[in-house]
Amino acid sequence: MTTEPHRLSLRIVVPPLGTRAGAECRPVVDGRDVLTDVFDEGPAEDPRYLVGPSAPLHATDVPREVRLAEAGCTEGCCGAVYVTIRREGQHVVWSGWRNPVTEEVDLPEFRFDADQYEAEIHRARPGHRAPAGKILHI
Repeated sequence: MTTEPHRLSLRIVVPPLGTRAGAECRPVVDGRDVLTDVFDEGPAEDPRYLVGPSAPLHATDVPREVRLAEAGCTEGCCGAVYVTIRREGQHVVWSGWRNPVTEEVDLPEFRFDADQYEAEIHRARPGHRAPAGKILHI
């Protein structure tokens, strides 16, 4: 049985000027912001962290757990969302979803085409920003 891979988009949200909020990198899978479904305690991670020079979203053969969002207070208080990312041949797999303060995160395993996935990370790198207060769909 063959299924089509999911499609990843990284939506960069830039806050209005004069606010204390930072930019967010929101993962959108097949047109759905997956964090909206499971976490409303705080913002998504900063794009400079997720897709910047060290880019933890890059997939390797060695599985890596990556924090995608953290509570506005602290992770220890109200939680965070983590996913384990690994490369399997021509696919990138997101699985092992967790929030340290809840029993489970109700998200399935996502499998992406590795070329599309890496191209999306490249497009989302800092420097491709919308004006303040706007959402940049990449």
